[in-house]
Formats: sequence, structure tokens, C-alpha cells
Amino acid sequence: MNRLPIALLLLLLSQLSLNGQRSPNIIFIMADDLGYGQVGAYGQTEIQTPCIDKMAEQGLLLTDYYAGTAVCAPSRCALMTGQHVGHTYIRGNYEIKATEQHESGQLPIPDETITVAEKLKEADYATACIGKWGLGYPLSEGDPLNQGFDFFYGYNCQRHAHSYYPKWLWRNHDKVDLGERNTVEGYSHYRLTTEARKFIVQNKNQPFFLYLAYTIPHSHIQIPATDPNFTQYLSKDWPAVQKRLAGMISLMDQDVGGILDLLKDLQIDENTLVIFTSDNGAATAGGVIKDFFNDSGPLRGIKRNIYDGGTRVPFIAHWPGVIEAGRRSNHIGAHWDLMATACEMAGVDLQPGTDSVSYLPLLRGDLEKQTQHDYLYFELHWPTKRAVRQGDWVALQENTSSVNPDINKIELYNLKADLGQENDLAANYPEKIKHFKKLLLEAHTPNKHFAFGQGRPKK
Repeated sequence: MNRLPIALLLLLLSQLSLNGQRSPNIIFIMADDLGYGQVGAYGQTEIQTPCIDKMAEQGLLLTDYYAGTAVCAPSRCALMTGQHVGHTYIRGNYEIKATEQHESGQLPIPDETITVAEKLKEADYATACIGKWGLGYPLSEGDPLNQGFDFFYGYNCQRHAHSYYPKWLWRNHDKVDLGERNTVEGYSHYRLTTEARKFIVQNKNQPFFLYLAYTIPHSHIQIPATDPNFTQYLSKDWPAVQKRLAGMISLMDQDVGGILDLLKDLQIDENTLVIFTSDNGAATAGGVIKDFFNDSGPLRGIKRNIYDGGTRVPFIAHWPGVIEAGRRSNHIGAHWDLMATACEMAGVDLQPGTDSVSYLPLLRGDLEKQTQHDYLYFELHWPTKRAVRQGDWVALQENTSSVNPDINKIELYNLKADLGQENDLAANYPEKIKHFKKLLLEAHTPNKHFAFGQGRPKK
């Protein structure tokens, strides 16, 4: 009688969820500097995003979902660790200059950091990070290959990711040459999508986690002149940079749709959760004209602002057979909730010390089982600011020079009555201000690299 080796049997059992099915795949697609109002499902009328809009029609759209904070690295740290930025190791864009010993990059998250990828490895998921990392230069403790990812392809350093024609990208620890500037071969976004599709195909028969951190539409606004997603806008009476921006977002939309189609072709779409979101609000880098496309929708502010336009982002979840089509929810969630959600999906225990709340019950429609946050906390350094949202109320300091909340002005808004945060109610509600000051202190833990009132360190 043939018997399965014990190790293989345990592996197979570990890949089964509680209902006897294989653990679901997770694809987390995160755009870079995509504003709340820059896709059609959130009200955009000029930039064409039919695939993401269809994704929303077939899945769940959240109206009150937030990034980790208002800039790249700390937002990504919150996503990977399940902690809000008052608790994360990274709280600002802390740049590390190249030396003879190491490449350039950003301040590394420590070895003891527990990431979503590491938790999913406990359930024998294949894991990949494709796109932009920004949480530790190559071979550091924060290198994605030292933080639970089996495979990395893309930009390790955020500054390297400013260009879509970088001449090379990382494949694990090897530099892979691309084509020249302004060529199809040299355009990095195409390569990221190709690698993402390869990873999906190669791992279709086992549970996998793909963190697809696209760089569109961040910084340099570049797209090949022949790409049809760009050429469709050439007849528009817009500045050239806005035509390129629109083309880039439409290109990303096309590739999101292509990934959904691939999952269906591979017959794994009903066992795959796909999430589309952004790392923070819209930006003006590369000459982009602020609010030309109503980039933040009804929200105030953009990237680097602690108003909702800097932190509230699109969130669309697609999972046929699990998520009922056409749902919208005002559930208040944030990037750090991926940790608890992924752990619950994979059947592994959530580690202590996170701020993460699983939204798996919400995805399934089990609303009575969905836990709610008491509040969300946001912190940012250089520029230094912070905010708390509790229910419909938001208290914020757009300038924070001290951990003591009495030092700087606090603004107070009721989002239900004033979504655009135009009417500061702080003077009308002194008791609420007193309450929110307590929350600002409670949510913040000291960090030697990021202290209120401390300037940005030299590279």
C-alpha cells in the first residue's frame, strides 16, 4: 500500500482552509500616488478606467478606506506589518545613501519585524513582491527576500522608482538590464506586469500571495508614445503632462483587467481575492497640475497632507463566489488590516502587537461578525503631522512640532456633515478636542528615528 510521506501530507493539510478547500490566493495591487478620485468607480469622468470600474461592479467598493499615511514608505510599512504609523518602525521617507558596503535605498525594517508575507509562509504560501519595495536596501534586514518573500522583481529603492526608464531592475539580488529611455523595451511597467502574470501562472496549483506594488502614476509622468492607452487622449485639449498621466492610469487599468482575465482563464478566480488600492493620495510630481482631473474627488488635500485627500484611497475587492457583486460599504478600514485578513484567510494565528482588524467577514457579507476599529491613527514625519478618525469625526494637526498635543493647533471636522473638511469645529467642541488629545498621545509610541520636532536626517 502506497503511503504519502508525512511531510507531504502535512504540507497538503496546511494548504486547506477550514471548509476543506485550498487556502485562497491573495493578490494585493497597490498603485503609487493614485488619488481617491482618479478612477471612474470613484467619480472620475475624464480618465478611462473601464476594467477597475468593472471590478467594482463585480465586487466590493469601500468609500472610507485609508492608506497607512500620506507618503510612500510608512504607508507600505503599515501595510506589511499590520500596525498603524504610530507603532511602525518606519514613519517617514528615510533615505539611505549608497556606500561601498551597500546599495542605496530606505531605512530597513528590522529582522524581528513580522510581515504579511512571513505569516503566509507559515501556511506554505508562495510569496512575491513585484514593483516598489522601499523598506530596506538590498541585502539589509529589510530586504524583501529577508522579510518573507520568495521572489522580488522591481525597484528596491523609492528614488530609483521615480523613472519608468531606469535601464535596470532588480530580480532578487541581480540587476536585470532593460532597454533604453523612451523605448517599449525600456519601460518598466510592462516588465512588472509580465513578471506578475508569470508568477500567477507558475503558482496556480498552490496558494500564493502576490504583492503587486505598481509605480503608476508616481513621480516622472512617462509612457511610450505608441501606447494606445496614451494615444486615445492625444486629441484632448489638455496639457501634455495630463495626457500622459491619463494614459498611465488607463494602462494600469488595462493590466488590472488582464490579471482578472488571467485568473478566470486559469480557473482560479473563485479562489483568489484581488484587492486594488493606492499607497496615499494624488501627487503633483512631474509637473502634474493639481486637481486638473479632480484627483481627490470630494476630499481635501493630496499626498503629504493629513487631510483625507492625502490618506483616504480607493479600495476595490474582487472575489467571485464570495463577494456579492455591486456592493458598496462605508466600513472604516486601513492598510494595516491586510495582516489580520490574510492570517484569517490562511488559517494562521495573528501575532500580538498589531492594530489590524480582519475584513474577511465584510468580504463574505457577514456584517454582524465584522469587528470595527475604535479609531484610526495617522502619523507622518517630514513634513510632520498626525490625525485621528473616530466614527464620523477627525481631529488633525497639519503641523506637529511636539508629541504634546497642546503645542500645535488642532483642527476638528465632522465628515458626515463636511466631507471636504472645510469647516473647522474645534472651537465649538472643547470636550471632543480634549478627548482627541488623549487619543493622539495614546496612539503614539516613541521612535528613535522619527521624533516630533526632529528634522529630516541627512542621507
